[in-house]
Amino acid sequence: MRLLLAAVLCLQVLFSGESLACHLPMPKGPVILTVDGQISHCSEGLVVQFDIALLEQLPRQTVTTENPWQEGAATYEGVLLRDLAAHAGARGRVLSIAALNDYSADIDIADTQTIDVILAYRRDGQYMPVREKGPLFVIFPFSDQPSLGNDKRFAQSVWQVSRITVK
Repeated sequence: MRLLLAAVLCLQVLFSGESLACHLPMPKGPVILTVDGQISHCSEGLVVQFDIALLEQLPRQTVTTENPWQEGAATYEGVLLRDLAAHAGARGRVLSIAALNDYSADIDIADTQTIDVILAYRRDGQYMPVREKGPLFVIFPFSDQPSLGNDKRFAQSVWQVSRITVK
């Protein structure tokens, strides 16, 4: 089965005129995020894997915001979802974001172009452990854009993120 999948992928690459560029660095520490699906860049196989060090090499964004899951404002630091999608060579229209407990929510890639949605790995300067919604948490700038404070965006604020599939 794997051989057949590899053959189909090779044919797809040959006939599409594109090359599959598995040139992204491999994580040296524990993998905390896997990006797969309709991507054109990879670190191994058909996925991009990240440890915290690799995520921190991407451009950083911070936002101070309130949210329904924490009392008061907190400052979150992470990578913009649009930058993460670009890094992986996302070619789809949707980011399907999955948590460690298998909860998932979809975010249109077009929305990430106009909203500064971050995949946060720090809250108030500290890494977030799993028991505190870490290691990764999708954060919208709720305080800066009050119109985002709605059920749709709250449902897309996935915590304990472990996988993003580009569809």
